[in-house]
Amino acid sequence: MQGNTAMDAQPQSGLRFYGPYMPLFLGLFFCHLGIGVTLSVLPFYVKNVLNGSDVDVGTVIAAIAVAVVAARPVAGRLSDRIGHKVLMLAGAVFCAVAGAAYVVAANVPTLIGVRLLHGVGEGCVFTAGATWLVQLAPTNRRGKIIGLYGVSMWSGVTLGALAGALVMQAAGFGAVWTVCAVLPLVGLAFIAMKAAPPKIPGAAKTALFPATAFAPGFTLALGSMGYAALASFVALYMTSKGIDNGILAFNVFGFAYVGSRLFLGHLPDQIGPVRVAFWSALVEAVGLGLLAFASSLPMAVAGGLLMGLGLSLFYPSLALVVVRNTEPAQHGAALGMFTSFWDLGVALGGVVAGFIATSYGYPPIYMAMLATALLSAAGVAWIGSPKRDVVAQQGRAAP
Repeated sequence: MQGNTAMDAQPQSGLRFYGPYMPLFLGLFFCHLGIGVTLSVLPFYVKNVLNGSDVDVGTVIAAIAVAVVAARPVAGRLSDRIGHKVLMLAGAVFCAVAGAAYVVAANVPTLIGVRLLHGVGEGCVFTAGATWLVQLAPTNRRGKIIGLYGVSMWSGVTLGALAGALVMQAAGFGAVWTVCAVLPLVGLAFIAMKAAPPKIPGAAKTALFPATAFAPGFTLALGSMGYAALASFVALYMTSKGIDNGILAFNVFGFAYVGSRLFLGHLPDQIGPVRVAFWSALVEAVGLGLLAFASSLPMAVAGGLLMGLGLSLFYPSLALVVVRNTEPAQHGAALGMFTSFWDLGVALGGVVAGFIATSYGYPPIYMAMLATALLSAAGVAWIGSPKRDVVAQQGRAAP
């Protein structure tokens, strides 16, 4: 695979090893920092400023995921064809424009439109960067590198959510939207620092919907629905119980997610991606169960913590299965399609959670998402059986 030989010769640990990837990590981080700022703010903006309903909250949060679902497969194919750097830079520009456009979102339909634009930018940035990293990374460290790329994203989302709440309280919504517009431009500068990778022969013939992405993708979608419920409604859920600072459950989710990637990110490479994905889904299910019955902030925080631990390695494990079953010239299209299932799950989870909240209240949301997490574990078991031993062996060898 082009671009991989030199990287294979590099040291396998230490700061020097990670140096070549830092511009991409930081570019993704700052774009998602802007996205994260909106997550803790939009539920209150929709409810208190736009006088929206719980369904409106779920739809607004999910709109970005709907756009990403549509954008990622196309972005993956474009990344293979026109170059990963070009598309990643374009995505950062879209994120900056969307950040500025929140200022004019004076009603729910307009806000949904802005979220769709933001989703296109996110889809381009993440997909192009992920494919770029797969091309650069040593074959025996791809799972780790994919995981660390996710750390960059979730660090941005987590810190952004915290920053958004602080900026909203200190200076209002206008200041929040200004921050959203500026942060992706910082990411753009980091992306521009990295030299463009060589193109892989045959990329012009890539399929838009590679078959290798579908089974892992459906399984990923089931797992990601619980995340949508946490992001959209945990703060409102805790407030309905008279508990302040419910957003801490989401913040703890992010820190657990990042911490697991940092300290356990080697597990998919070493013990097999299917095994790791299966247990990850079960841990997420336990966290959702705690949230369903949360009667205090510590219990909700514990639920968010377990969800973060569970979902942390779920994506890189299944992504590793996809990459190893896909031709190098189609990595962008396959990863784009696969990752779009995460956003499909988030979109469906947000809308479903909104309808459940309207009809039955907040606790049943998390019972429903507990069921989807268990289904995702069953999906992983299906992917790994009867070829579990083959997949585990592939997890220790180059494709």
